Amino acid sequence: MAIALCQSMHIKLPRLRRAPSDGVLIDGRYRNVVLNGSVALATYVVGIVLFGGYLIDADRASRWYAPILVLLLYDLGYYWLHRALHWRPLMRRVHWVHHRTSHPTAVDSLYLHPLETVAGLVVLLASMAAIGPLGAGAFIAVAVAHSLVNVLVHANLSVPVRLAWLTNHWSARHDAHHSSSGNFGNITPLWDWLFGTSACTQHA
Repeated sequence: MAIALCQSMHIKLPRLRRAPSDGVLIDGRYRNVVLNGSVALATYVVGIVLFGGYLIDADRASRWYAPILVLLLYDLGYYWLHRALHWRPLMRRVHWVHHRTSHPTAVDSLYLHPLETVAGLVVLLASMAAIGPLGAGAFIAVAVAHSLVNVLVHANLSVPVRLAWLTNHWSARHDAHHSSSGNFGNITPLWDWLFGTSACTQHA
């Protein structure tokens, strides 16, 4: 739903676009997106079936900050995964798929090599296991927040509403990433600041 809403805004409200999308020119783009949506779902199912005891404790009420810790740990792990994907052999074999578009939109949050989809979710599930096991509500909250942030990061929107500053910032940082060699983190710029990989961002 988030992908459909953001994509619709990008198409129908050109004044909100950060940049014109070039992803529409890619053959097989939507086939790849459907494939990766299926791969993501399968990764969750396999992870829960094989490692459910480390991920979810249905009888446990997680502390309010547990999802935040999981997402911060995930973002640190994803930062290093993302940097590794820019290593030439992995870029050439895996990450180049996502970088075929210089200005991604919401639908491109799932335009990836399937191995990258699995790797990213393995980092997320490992972060849940490291902090958890989580209560069922916290597990769902983390999964939803991860998916929503991933869509908003790629939304290519600059919404002129004060409350949208965070989503505008995410979108600007990732759009800059597609034309630079920095901004590897998704949720917070902290890791890019700490490790010297922040790239110039044109804010709304």
